[in-house]
Amino acid sequence: MAEVQFRISSFLKDLIGRELITDEFVAVFELVKNSFDANAKAVKVIFEHQYNPENAKIIIWDDGYGMNLNDLNNKWLFVAHSDKRDGSEDKDYRDKIQHRRIFAGAKGVGRFSCDRLGSYLNLITLKNEPNAKIEALSIDWTSFEEDSNKEFIDIKVAHQTVQSVQYTNFAHGTILEISGLRDVWDRNRIQRLKISLEKLINPIQENDVDDFSIEIIAPDEILRDQKETDNRKIINGIIQNVVFESLGLKTTQIKVSVIENGGVIQSTLIDRGVEIYSLKERNPYNKLYDITISLFVLNRAGKMNFKKIMGVNSVEYGSVFIYKNGFRIYPFGEEGDDTLQIDRRKQQGFYRFLGTRDLIGRIEINGEKSNLKETTSRDGGLIKNESWEQLYNFFYDKALKRLEAYTVGIIKWGDEKFDKETGEIIQPELKPEDVKDKIFDIITSLTRAKDVLDISYNKDFLQIYEAKQEKSAVQLVKNLTRIAEETNNPTFVKQAKAVARQVSQLKQAKEEAERENEEIKQEVDAISQKVKLVTSENLFLRSDVTKDVQQLENLQHHITHTSNLISEIALQAIDAIKSNKLELAIKKIDKLLIKNEEIATLSNFVSKAKFDTKVKKINGDIVSFINEYLVNVFSTINTKLKIDLNDCDKHYTMKFIPLEIIIIIENLLRNSITAHANTVNISWDIKEKPVLIYRDNGDGISDAILEHIFEYRFSTTGGGGLGMCHIKDILQNMNGMIEVNNKLVKGVEFKISF
Repeated sequence: MAEVQFRISSFLKDLIGRELITDEFVAVFELVKNSFDANAKAVKVIFEHQYNPENAKIIIWDDGYGMNLNDLNNKWLFVAHSDKRDGSEDKDYRDKIQHRRIFAGAKGVGRFSCDRLGSYLNLITLKNEPNAKIEALSIDWTSFEEDSNKEFIDIKVAHQTVQSVQYTNFAHGTILEISGLRDVWDRNRIQRLKISLEKLINPIQENDVDDFSIEIIAPDEILRDQKETDNRKIINGIIQNVVFESLGLKTTQIKVSVIENGGVIQSTLIDRGVEIYSLKERNPYNKLYDITISLFVLNRAGKMNFKKIMGVNSVEYGSVFIYKNGFRIYPFGEEGDDTLQIDRRKQQGFYRFLGTRDLIGRIEINGEKSNLKETTSRDGGLIKNESWEQLYNFFYDKALKRLEAYTVGIIKWGDEKFDKETGEIIQPELKPEDVKDKIFDIITSLTRAKDVLDISYNKDFLQIYEAKQEKSAVQLVKNLTRIAEETNNPTFVKQAKAVARQVSQLKQAKEEAERENEEIKQEVDAISQKVKLVTSENLFLRSDVTKDVQQLENLQHHITHTSNLISEIALQAIDAIKSNKLELAIKKIDKLLIKNEEIATLSNFVSKAKFDTKVKKINGDIVSFINEYLVNVFSTINTKLKIDLNDCDKHYTMKFIPLEIIIIIENLLRNSITAHANTVNISWDIKEKPVLIYRDNGDGISDAILEHIFEYRFSTTGGGGLGMCHIKDILQNMNGMIEVNNKLVKGVEFKISF
């Protein structure tokens, strides 16, 4: 059988170069990552003659282990070869260094990033070994673009061994001189590169990235840097990585990690420095291990704090980044990127879900054997395989949804909401201590899951007394006991028993509190009533002031005046009888009875009144007047009837005749006593006018007599039948009215509007 072989066009260079790495920043990223993989401690990104296109250069200089001629031939010039991927690099140097780094790249095409940045490359390298020589390659990338019929391997690359270079302190490492630049690297573009490089390395990930620095050197920008007052806008200098935890973001965050060789997921939810819960559960994602997710919710205060510290809005900085072995995977986290479909999901439930504007954080992937692999296109994210699907579900189910359940469902973002027009607080800021009951329900719900291995939480959340939480507490005890039995964890068994004891104690305390509650309530109501009345107008005193000469004179004045009126009305009644005018005589006698009632009523309160009883009409608070009369006068004379006063904090000022108001109240009270009532409830409805709502628990009024109760001389008890009629007459003179509600289960209700 004859054999044939593939031929490779020189145009392959474009397929794995500029057409694969389309973003200039990503191209720089790849070359920096190559320096890291070469065990460099520092890499310099130098921009020479940036405003002179013909002479402009980008120089990437690292102090890594460098290459010799054999490395150049068998590795660097070997397209798609990656000793990082097959492990051969370890034999060369990695076993010799103290701290073993995990590779940032493993595709073998990162070197073609040079082609994306410029048409020409001059590579200078010096290996860190005895008797090393400086090797140099000169590559004209355009020579691969002249004829597609040419074989890739037929395009020659110039090589030479040189004795010295223009760079001082070049002990070992690699220098890439890129010219014929394809982009104009002005201050704005370098500034954006610097911001991107700040996010390239995750400074807290375990890959020795703390022993690796990136420095930007742009001589043409030094003078402008010296005039710049904002440090973040200075071009030259070491790149400073941002650690979200160091920003002092007083917000809600969740951290979820796959630990114990992929067997366990550990989650911790923290709200403004308070740990809400920490949970361990079995890992259902068999493709995931050594992964950590850290998510922060940026509420209004968090966004303001972020901008204050970072000098840029959080939405412009980015959202959820993904790092693999310490280096960022593009484009995750980039402004406008929604590879994780966070914003797409938010559109389905705007007020229920968090969006990229509300979140900042990272997903950290560690380890060399991860099945989570980058696409060959370096700005294409991760390959969508089964591991990616599991990572996607892990992010949503164990991190984002749990963060949403607390932030959106419980603390309502932890923001204070204000009325834009008035500035008043519509919704106060909610903190963990304000929502203990709801947090308790979340903890109880988490323990229901069959995969839970361990859970810890703030024990203050058990201090709940409501019936709903008591029920949840009982369920929590059952769940904890089940988990303790399944895991055979002695500590967990003790915890379950401790919770059970605490719940039992809370239940007993609740029952005792309920038994005492009614007595305490009555005492509090009575004291509250007294306090409110003391702070009102005090139109009546609780004790008599009969020794007060002024009050005695007032009483004498009323009696004398009324006595003269009675004599005059009596003579008019006699004259009417003599003239056989019986109807007129009856009216005169009725007036006699009213005046007599006035004298009797006056004698009850005149010795306690603080207002001038000579004055017929006063301008005062009618609510306080009636309430005080009931407490300070009537209740001291009659102890058979209990008076419950509500709405003592309400007030209404108007002109009224005190004697008439008291006659109305006394007639109602006497009728309640006659109807065998033992309690009268007084309340007020004050809108355009004051409405007194009088309700007793007596025998009530039947429908058969309801329409007659205000008639003259109508009575069902053998009384005079004048009380209700007098009430109606007084109210008519005041342009008021009285309504009756006899549909209560017990007693009757009157609504009196003055």
